[in-house]
Amino acid sequence: MTTLSVFLDVPKSIKDKDQQQEEAYHKDRDRRKIFLGHRALLSEDGQPWVPLPVKKVYLQTVNDPTRNYEHLPVAGAPEFIRGATEFALGKNSKAILQNRASGVQTPGATGAFRIGAEFLNRWYNINKETSVCLALLAHDRYRWIFEAAGLTHIYPYRFWDNKTMGLALPDMLEDLERSPDFSIVLLPTSCNPTGIQPQSSDWKQIADVMKRKSMFPFFHLKDQGLASGDVDTDAWPVRYFISEDFELFCAQSFSASFGLYGERIGNLLIVMKSNEVLISVRSQLESLAREIWSTPPCFGSRVVATVLRNPLLYVEWKDSLKTAVRRLMIIREKIREKLRLMETLKSWEHLTKQGGLFAFMALTLNQVDFLAKKKHVYLSEHGQMNISGLNANNLDYVTRSIHEVTMNDNCMQLPDVKQCRISQNEGKKDNY
Repeated sequence: MTTLSVFLDVPKSIKDKDQQQEEAYHKDRDRRKIFLGHRALLSEDGQPWVPLPVKKVYLQTVNDPTRNYEHLPVAGAPEFIRGATEFALGKNSKAILQNRASGVQTPGATGAFRIGAEFLNRWYNINKETSVCLALLAHDRYRWIFEAAGLTHIYPYRFWDNKTMGLALPDMLEDLERSPDFSIVLLPTSCNPTGIQPQSSDWKQIADVMKRKSMFPFFHLKDQGLASGDVDTDAWPVRYFISEDFELFCAQSFSASFGLYGERIGNLLIVMKSNEVLISVRSQLESLAREIWSTPPCFGSRVVATVLRNPLLYVEWKDSLKTAVRRLMIIREKIREKLRLMETLKSWEHLTKQGGLFAFMALTLNQVDFLAKKKHVYLSEHGQMNISGLNANNLDYVTRSIHEVTMNDNCMQLPDVKQCRISQNEGKKDNY
């Protein structure tokens, strides 16, 4: 006898724009198709880049006959947590020396955000309604994590200025001023997602506003070292906030900088006022980790910990990172110069002022759609491009396509799309 499923009324999940772009790319049969929405750092041959010292340690670890196959502790591998904490803060950080900084190993930065958000929803109860401030262009990718944890009072703040093609610092400060006191503020660093990194003077102004309003910083330190080529420069904002006596969380990711994407290596860095508070907070985060994933993956964290703790491997890895960053800057210069020679009716100087893995092209959503449908060039929703996907075989075609889309009014004949898509879920509102 046939019976109906009890899940018959379950609707299909709505894919976001970036997922739709990737799906359309795989279905595209045009030989010219190019996907520039990758999250991975690609080498010239289009394959994920893996630093040589990481490859060496990876193979050594695989072939180590003494390798332990037991589960890691719930909080993760102690040597990895210690290495990741020192990597972000510096070995001489006062927070480390005062024993008030540590971490919890997580499945990537997403895992760090999830347990951090869950903890803040349960224990950060200064206001009746805990508010979260998210950078507008990175809004959707973080929003669902915080909403799933129960933090639904979202306040977007402006981060990108289309007129200056750079940081919208006055707008950002204005939006933070308007947000409730004691809000949690997610702060992207390492040129993520727009390719721009606020200057030290900008970070100081941001910290001043947040300190006055008693806000809680939650940093995203993504692939430290890939923005500027220097691991200390990329970590400066986090270190500065600590020097200003902030308590904070920081989600660390080691995917692109170590080339270990499938290993899901992340860390939730915790900096508190005292060791006593740190112990209590970390114990609650461990409990959350046990509830959600039990124990983190072990293999990748061993590779990262080995590289970070071995002076020779660490120097070799940093040299590899600098080489990769130089290649990214050369690609930026080539894009800018080719577009300049085409006399595109737009300045592209901002491309070489940006850094990191992604270039923010400042294209409209209609232009992004036009590139995909007419030119078979697939970018992320807001025109963010993974420049490592460009090489000698496709650079000319991509720049010609961008030139055409910025010159051709026909692209505006596509259905109008809201410039800043705040949410794809009906019935949900943001606070402004």
